[in-house]
Amino acid sequence: MTGINEALVHSRKEGSSMDNIVSAPEEKACETTRTQWRQWLACISATLSMVAVGTVYGWTTTSLSRLTSDDADVPMKLTDDECSWLVSLTVIGSMIGPFAGAYLADRFGRKRCLMFSSVFFIVGWIIVLFAKTVVALYIARVLLGVGVGISYTANPMYISEVSDVNIRGALGTLTAVNVFTGSLLTCSIGPWVSYRVLAAVLLLIPILFVACFAWFPETPHFLVTKGCRTEASRSLAFFKGIRDVNEANRELYLIVRVPSETHKSRTSVSSTQSIQAIKHTWITRLKIMRLPNNMKALNIILGLVAAQQLSGNFSTMQYLQVLFDKAAVGIDSNVATILVLAVGLVSGGFATATVEGAGRRPLLMISCLGSFVTLGGLALYLMLEARGVDVSSVNFLSVVDVIAFQIAYQIGLGTLTNALVGELFSSDVKGVAGAIVTVFDGILGFTVSKLYQVIGDSLGSHTVYFFFSISCFLAFIMVAFFLPETKGKTYPEIQLLLNKKSDPSKKTEIVEDTAA
Repeated sequence: MTGINEALVHSRKEGSSMDNIVSAPEEKACETTRTQWRQWLACISATLSMVAVGTVYGWTTTSLSRLTSDDADVPMKLTDDECSWLVSLTVIGSMIGPFAGAYLADRFGRKRCLMFSSVFFIVGWIIVLFAKTVVALYIARVLLGVGVGISYTANPMYISEVSDVNIRGALGTLTAVNVFTGSLLTCSIGPWVSYRVLAAVLLLIPILFVACFAWFPETPHFLVTKGCRTEASRSLAFFKGIRDVNEANRELYLIVRVPSETHKSRTSVSSTQSIQAIKHTWITRLKIMRLPNNMKALNIILGLVAAQQLSGNFSTMQYLQVLFDKAAVGIDSNVATILVLAVGLVSGGFATATVEGAGRRPLLMISCLGSFVTLGGLALYLMLEARGVDVSSVNFLSVVDVIAFQIAYQIGLGTLTNALVGELFSSDVKGVAGAIVTVFDGILGFTVSKLYQVIGDSLGSHTVYFFFSISCFLAFIMVAFFLPETKGKTYPEIQLLLNKKSDPSKKTEIVEDTAA
């Protein structure tokens, strides 16, 4: 921290074109009126790619039953094994995508990387639209999976680098919320339109994304790393609504100076290089990733991802149709799926609206604890049913329990994990971290989905859900003791919290950089 403060105090002595930085009181006095609506529009437009991700998942939910039936509407009839391959190949594609996404985001920019992801979605849905063989569908699902992996990697990077700290968490939740939006949209349309009409509608989503997102600039952080300071200044002024050129230059100076001085002793960046392009090879990024701060952040994120997968959210959604049939509540299974997805979307929207006020840790703790209780209740219901206890009179409680689980899951675990990826890591390692997290998520999700049926058949479904419930409780403990509160914190302040060198309740004396 001393290095950062000294850099700001002695900044006039540097022979840079940005040496006109002024003291904090003078800076505040000459600040123009700022706006954040462009940041909201940019992030909403960027996360339209996540709506496309949601359609990839929603398509399997609403279309696989058609493809295994004798419906004359579908171009072919698939076996159960072929359908399982459609799901598995998507997962494989989503584990390839993060590496491409991390490379493209660091080489060509976050914006171009996101735009490139739309190519995979567009080509994938075109193949689905005209497919006549199962091999064509296999190819389409791999391509769609690659698009999923790229989008999951690049979105947190773009959002965190264009957002002010006081709205960064809310904008970060849009990644997960829009995945739910895509799934809900697909499941709401799919049952009532033909196979080809559904594919045509889903093809429009990435096209709409390109049309909306193409108008927004690259992030100032990336432009700085490429030495494009004029473009970076314009980008910063655009996102923050700054009209004064000098004010934009002062803010840009802080973006360049603070991260470079923070890593000065680690990456051998001299003071004369600090305002030049900050370039790291992949080997350097991996070395930076191994630093204690980043490893602790990575362990926290991987723990949250593990909690997401081991909560059994995907498996519970698949069990939904069976629950509604047993409960005999008179609701069509398609309508039931839409209902639960809608509840989850509203819950995710609640997280977006409250995360900046409530904070990340409280929402995650409530989410983990609520998931622990609701999954435990479902496990108890399944255990009683397996032991021959008559539960027919309370069947409706199982449906209520699943809906309550969706509410608990989406207010924290389902929405905040991706937001924290953008907050806990610096710009130079966000791509590497995002790739590691997405691949880990894919491997664990594939494993859980495969073992769910095996363990359920041998030990009973209630055993699986007791395990899911305990996993959420362990996640609650991890969040309570290890996750720092990042609300309103700049990147250097978050690093201090990870280092445990400062009291989390106190603000550090750093000139605030308004982006992560």
